[in-house]
Amino acid sequence: MPFANRTMQATGCRSSVVIIAIGLAGILMCLPSLAAAGRSLSVPISIPTYTEDPSGFPKFILKWDEGTQPDPLALRWGRSQVPIRGAGTGSIRSAFQFAMERLAPSIRPTGTLSLYAAFSGPMTGEGPGAGAALAIGFLALLKGDALIQGITITGTLEATGQIGPTSHVAEKTKAAARAGYRVLLVPRGQFYAPRANLVGIGVESKVLVYEVGTVEEAYKVMTGKKL
Repeated sequence: MPFANRTMQATGCRSSVVIIAIGLAGILMCLPSLAAAGRSLSVPISIPTYTEDPSGFPKFILKWDEGTQPDPLALRWGRSQVPIRGAGTGSIRSAFQFAMERLAPSIRPTGTLSLYAAFSGPMTGEGPGAGAALAIGFLALLKGDALIQGITITGTLEATGQIGPTSHVAEKTKAAARAGYRVLLVPRGQFYAPRANLVGIGVESKVLVYEVGTVEEAYKVMTGKKL
């Protein structure tokens, strides 16, 4: 074989090796970003007032890095402009603890779960009423389930998994309707609350008010899956 041909073949082989190496390097460079993506979930929080700015309707953004440490999973605040104090902090911690204990027999999550408040202003007064919503959000994030759009919930969280009574249900129904939600879940027994014509509110605003008694029941409505 002429020297020129052998040289061209060798050069071609080296070029192929280089191309393959570059391709593999590109794939390997992409892997860390995929692994670090983790999971995220937006959890709507029902409140009795509504701002004309849609971005002002309260939501918590939950982000889990799915890391191996710390073990067990740790909850921390991400960058947030909203001060959460007093009752607000307690309900968040209780919801997180409930989710961890509820999933303990089958799931042992590790890493860091960061909590971001996607709204402005203090939430101290609404903290307890967000307990059920946060518990469902934590559970859905850790299980890998998505929340169905257009559904929000109000209600306190009890240690047994029961959804306890909350305040300003009529006002929260109106606010949820104006914010574009189709369904509002309320604690069982509060649909026909005294001095609150929720049936009329629901028909007028085209939002369905649905009673739920437990986190399991609410979870099925909000995710379409069993807990």
